[in-house]
Amino acid sequence: YERHGGKTVTLARFLPILRTFAPVVAGIAHMHYPRFLGFSVAGSLLWVGGLVTLGYFFGNVPFIKQNLSLMVVGIIILSLVPMLLGLLRSRLGRAAKAH
Repeated sequence: YERHGGKTVTLARFLPILRTFAPVVAGIAHMHYPRFLGFSVAGSLLWVGGLVTLGYFFGNVPFIKQNLSLMVVGIIILSLVPMLLGLLRSRLGRAAKAH
């Protein structure tokens, strides 16, 4: 983890589930705190900067302005798709083992 940990901490900012556990894993792996802090701040700045930039450019698009609530619901649904696919694969795998 120490060798590639910085990249992992930075990229974890972009993935909701990993974002939660990255500090714990970094601690378990004995990642030095200044290194963790640097990569964590870099990932946070990229995440927030990216969202602000997208908001700036897409916020004035008429379609998005008129359908913002629908867009938010769509983003939430899209973010749930990987979890639902994993759940479906898990259940199908258990069903196949049972037969």
